[in-house]
Amino acid sequence: MSATLFDVVVIDTNFFISLLNAGVSDTLLPNLQKIAGSVGMEVMVPDEIPKSDIPGRFRELRSSIPKYIRLERVNRASNLWNQTARYAIQERMVRVRDDPADIDVVILAKKFTLKDNNKVALVSDDEGVARIVKENRVFKGIEHLSCGSFVSILAAAVVDPEMRKILDKTVERVFHASWSYKKKTRRYIDVAMLISDLTDTARFVRSAAQVGTESTIAEIKEKKVPPPTKELEILTPEDALIVSQQLVIKARETRESYNIQEAERMLLEILAKSSELIYSIDDLEQRVIVERMLRSELFEHHSWLLDFKLTRNQIVEALVHAEACRVFMNFISVGNEAIENLLSLQGLLFLLLGQYKQALSLFESVPSIDPDMHPTQLLGLTVSLIANGQPNEAILLLKRNPELLDGMISSMHTYANDLYSHDQHELAIAILKTIVKNFGDREDVYRSIKRLFILTRLRPDLVEVELKILKIFKQKLKEEGKDLTRRSFPVGWQKILPLEISAAENEEPAEQFKGFYHILNLSKDHERNELNVIVWNESNNSTWKLVFDEAYKPALEESVKIKITSGTVVKIHPAKKRDVYRGTIVFDNPAIQPELVKPW
Repeated sequence: MSATLFDVVVIDTNFFISLLNAGVSDTLLPNLQKIAGSVGMEVMVPDEIPKSDIPGRFRELRSSIPKYIRLERVNRASNLWNQTARYAIQERMVRVRDDPADIDVVILAKKFTLKDNNKVALVSDDEGVARIVKENRVFKGIEHLSCGSFVSILAAAVVDPEMRKILDKTVERVFHASWSYKKKTRRYIDVAMLISDLTDTARFVRSAAQVGTESTIAEIKEKKVPPPTKELEILTPEDALIVSQQLVIKARETRESYNIQEAERMLLEILAKSSELIYSIDDLEQRVIVERMLRSELFEHHSWLLDFKLTRNQIVEALVHAEACRVFMNFISVGNEAIENLLSLQGLLFLLLGQYKQALSLFESVPSIDPDMHPTQLLGLTVSLIANGQPNEAILLLKRNPELLDGMISSMHTYANDLYSHDQHELAIAILKTIVKNFGDREDVYRSIKRLFILTRLRPDLVEVELKILKIFKQKLKEEGKDLTRRSFPVGWQKILPLEISAAENEEPAEQFKGFYHILNLSKDHERNELNVIVWNESNNSTWKLVFDEAYKPALEESVKIKITSGTVVKIHPAKKRDVYRGTIVFDNPAIQPELVKPW
């Protein structure tokens, strides 16, 4: 594998629309293959360029693509293509019949990950394509880039002066055109997508900051220039530039190695030295270059730390870095869309912490930036209103934006799962109740109906007075809507212990312990170093308590539901009258298949 960021880049056709809308297709398209090749990247598109993505008025552009970009055949009859299409339809990610090319780009990217350990990126502003890559484990390892982010990465990597000149003139226009396309076409939104957008913004900021620097990061790395030995206050402009770039190199190395302690130390070092470096330079032009470089690096470093903290479920620390990013946006020209994106991310994180008033205040400030309602605003305002006890206002808001309703129902469902996994149980249930009560007749609400039924098994009082919801449960769920938790305990199970749960199908009685277990609550028994997990089992429509070794905590905490594929059942205890579950099952060394793991 080459030392570059990516070996292969698969490009979706909406990239070329962004080039055209930015007014740079004539400049960038003919040179794209050469520019990417100069930094070790091979770019390609699927062999069928869809008319739906590039309509008739762009006929000339469509005919130009094969002249400059490599076409690669995609087999739409393959098992993987059809499995991916079924998955995308089931999860309401793309309309495959209208846009089969959305599956093409994903399959093509997968094809090249299997060759020579290639590092592959897929460039697309289509939210459905992004979700397939991020949420389907089959495509793990493929990096998703927005169109603006891809051009930003090229601009940051290219050394050739002629090529840099082309990119320096186009990167900002493509970045804003890419944002505009995403904003117009987006229907679905979640936390992971907002983080991805912030990362894209950081990449753009980095490339924009490098415009005008005479000595690039790559050159300093190659020459291994030693740091100046002079005191900061008497540095020459050239020395200050070298010190700044060496700080940047160190910071990027900590991110590439995921060395969190060193990354946080580098953040403090850059913050401590940046003012001294900037004010040690008399030359105004050089001062602006150094200032812009350090600010862009701090912005990127904070956004990376924000993402890192979220993967560790450290919400408060993530919010601190989000606020730092917002401060830097006052000095960096990123556009209203990027600011709106960050405000929305902060609001959703405040909701996860239970700080409902702060979240509503943030989301109410977003329309003052852009009065047109978009999914990021609509999701945040709707959920915040429900959280603050104003469900009727939330419904009115949704109904005033019918064109966004399809994606909004999916977004609210996903975010309800996020809230539940962060112990915001009542708010998660309130969101699902709002969806089911007001849109229960829609086909796409079925999974929310099922999820609401499952989550209220611990608190049936939250829905037992809701006659409309109970009626929907009865009509839509039928067999799945039965609750057999209070049925007498099958005593015969104790006679078969210990019981090996093999991976083989249809083996009784082991089959009783398979199926999906939806996690309702998780607590630790400190005396026994065990985890007690209250679950709903789909196989027998009952609530159970499962007991695991403490080593399973990370996997269980991040999962919405699990499947136990093998292991040993060593004990089964019937529940007492006051218990909310049917019985207790103790496993030894079970193999867990997590499902719906939190994507961030």
